[in-house]
Amino acid sequence: MNSHRHSINQPTSPAFRLVWRAVLASAVAISLSGIAHAQSQVADHGTEAALILTGIITALFVVLTFFIVFVLNGELEPILKLFRSLYFSVTPRSTKNLVPEDEDFDGIKELDNRIPPWFNYLFGGTIVFAVIYLLNYHVWQSSPLPLAEYMEEVNTADLARRVHLAAEGTINEDALVALKDADALKAGQEQFLKNCVTCHGAHGEGIVGPNLTDAYWIHGGSIKNVYATIKNGVPEKGMISWKLVFTPKEIQQLGSFILSLQGTNPANGKKPEGTLYEEPKAETKAPRPAPKT
Repeated sequence: MNSHRHSINQPTSPAFRLVWRAVLASAVAISLSGIAHAQSQVADHGTEAALILTGIITALFVVLTFFIVFVLNGELEPILKLFRSLYFSVTPRSTKNLVPEDEDFDGIKELDNRIPPWFNYLFGGTIVFAVIYLLNYHVWQSSPLPLAEYMEEVNTADLARRVHLAAEGTINEDALVALKDADALKAGQEQFLKNCVTCHGAHGEGIVGPNLTDAYWIHGGSIKNVYATIKNGVPEKGMISWKLVFTPKEIQQLGSFILSLQGTNPANGKKPEGTLYEEPKAETKAPRPAPKT
């Protein structure tokens, strides 16, 4: 027994330590090359988080390997002993060591089973997390609360929309005309199929919303009326305002496509709603009388 114990505690051979140092050097080289490769990629939140995690794991591995090679002289027994003690610290006691209670029901004896240690550690961890969360979000205010985070995203989206609008330019709503070119109508159709079919149907036949293919309109049937309805919405009927979703040009394209559905009479069309809309006739001015000579 003593000879066996002596062989366990005997220092590791120089060859073994040399192998350990070679493994350490290789691991450090591989880790550094991985970090350099990650830094060369496009920076985003996922890459940044992966880089931080890689750095932490690499640092732990390097420290542990240095400790084993230079402090413990390559001996793994103390490390294994530490891992075993950690394992048994979270493992419930064997039933052989449990203390029986003084209660006996039909030959069934109750044992004094303790709560598993891992459950207590988890409970303690939740308390520590709650304290850190309270200090971080409500005392030091180092991180934004969900509402502040949401408002920041809204402001960012609004800024992006303003930039997009500025790039497209503005539209004179008093001089709107229905677009007739194929590209504009195709763009309007794409927006319609993405956002309007739930209420108006794939062919404009009307489901919850009114039929868009007949000559009857609730809010007017001119391009200006349709544009205003899409832009401002009809909140009392459940239609949202689309001015924060579409640009003025896109609203004009969508309205032009809707007007192009007039008279298509799709199957299962909804009954007409609103009033009959007729295009105003262009006023004809009487010719001026020729001046008398």
